[in-house]
Amino acid sequence: MQNPDAHLKAEKEELRKLIVSRCIEIKKEGFTLASGKVSNLYIDMRRLTQDPLGINLIGRLVLDKIYELAPDADCIGGLETGSIPIATSVSLLSLNQKKELKAFWVRKHQKDHGLQNLIEGNLNKGNNVVIIDDTITTGGSSLIAADAVRDFGARVLYAIGIVDRGAAENFRKSQLPYFAFYSESDLQQG
Repeated sequence: MQNPDAHLKAEKEELRKLIVSRCIEIKKEGFTLASGKVSNLYIDMRRLTQDPLGINLIGRLVLDKIYELAPDADCIGGLETGSIPIATSVSLLSLNQKKELKAFWVRKHQKDHGLQNLIEGNLNKGNNVVIIDDTITTGGSSLIAADAVRDFGARVLYAIGIVDRGAAENFRKSQLPYFAFYSESDLQQG
């Protein structure tokens, strides 16, 4: 029987290779990122979060990391749209596991019709939450989501990203524990 840590390490390397082969675009003149920064490297994680193999790998790795870092978590979610498939996958995979996690997502702008929600899905006051995002450059989207969750009356335990492009310091300043599976340099190793 394979060691569970070795299995997770193999899945993490498999996901890294998929990101490198399928999600990275390079352009000399650069791309403007959500943060407003310009980079000649663009990481389009939607190519994997919208793919059966990719989203399953991401979901399993994130779920395992939540059980390790934030075992008291009740819910997972983040700012639209990058968080939605990941939170949904983690919630689905958590069924009948150590602890089931419900999913939610935060709108960029509160709806002006219907229930006028800012937060959609399954979040209740007092819940313990993990904020998730795919690619994090400054952490701005995750921090906006964390503030909305706190304003709603839930507690943010951790923020998790798939790829970190330099946001760790901003999370530290915000006193929000943070983990990312890969740094930008991890993805430049081929």
